[in-house]
Amino acid sequence: MAAGAGKSKAVRLALCAVAAHAAVLVVHSAAHEILGVEATTPQLAFIVAVIIVAPLAAGLLLWQGSARAGALLLTCSMAGSLAFGVCYHFVADTPDHVSHVARLSPAGWAVAFQASALLLALAEAAGAWAGAAALKEHRAA
Repeated sequence: MAAGAGKSKAVRLALCAVAAHAAVLVVHSAAHEILGVEATTPQLAFIVAVIIVAPLAAGLLLWQGSARAGALLLTCSMAGSLAFGVCYHFVADTPDHVSHVARLSPAGWAVAFQASALLLALAEAAGAWAGAAALKEHRAA
């Protein structure tokens, strides 16, 4: 049976959002590391729990057929990730604000950081939307 066969359209979209988020997160994490932009201990705890583990757990739940739990976890984790990322990358005057990172080198990684910060925001918004759509679909069923 093909991957995703038997899953609703909303669940398949949610799984795609998880995969896209994970792919962009790998690039963004590499840029953080290469540029030396470090998170504080509380930020790191949030990042690991909400931005890394929770979406992957949500994807696993969705894949295994636990649509309600997976969709709820995905919606919450992506909304939390989006709020965190927008705050630290675009609003608050922090070391990982995209305007500060623009001055770091290597310049190519600074651009990768900025682009991946934007792509993360888009992926997280899409993930929250997809999770909500899967949750709504589950409630309607």
